Amino acid sequence: MKNKKKVRIDHINILKYGMVLLLAAYVILLVSREGGTKTPIKTVSKNVVSVMGTEGMKKGTTQDLKKYYGLNADDYKGVTLYIPDDVMGVKELLIVRLEDDSQADVVETAAQKRLDTQKKSFEGYGAAQTKLISSAVLESRGDYVLMAVTGKADAVQTAYRKSL
Repeated sequence: MKNKKKVRIDHINILKYGMVLLLAAYVILLVSREGGTKTPIKTVSKNVVSVMGTEGMKKGTTQDLKKYYGLNADDYKGVTLYIPDDVMGVKELLIVRLEDDSQADVVETAAQKRLDTQKKSFEGYGAAQTKLISSAVLESRGDYVLMAVTGKADAVQTAYRKSL
């Protein structure tokens, strides 16, 4: 009787370890998919801009990236920047494809600083602008960082995620 019990316990232990290994393999698969992406920045930008639109914005230059974010475009694989086309506008889009993951914090910090500056500028008199800035999307995923100030924040975020 003890033999049957021992054999049964061994089968249960084998099943337990098998489940743990299967779970670990699944987690590794999920984490590895979160890493770099092979999606070109042109594709991500096109998909996001098609949802967001460019009304109220103009294409930003490398000088604008330096001026508003303190970032150098040459440090990254690619950058898409749209900035407000007038002084009362706040609609803005920044997509950065990173060279490596260590750059994510720098880009996110620069984007958050830009949002904070814009919010401070419009606080007190630009209620609509402040509301847009407060609902901005700032997200890092894989080797991309997105910052979007728009009334379509949820749709932009969905398009961004689907692109990756």
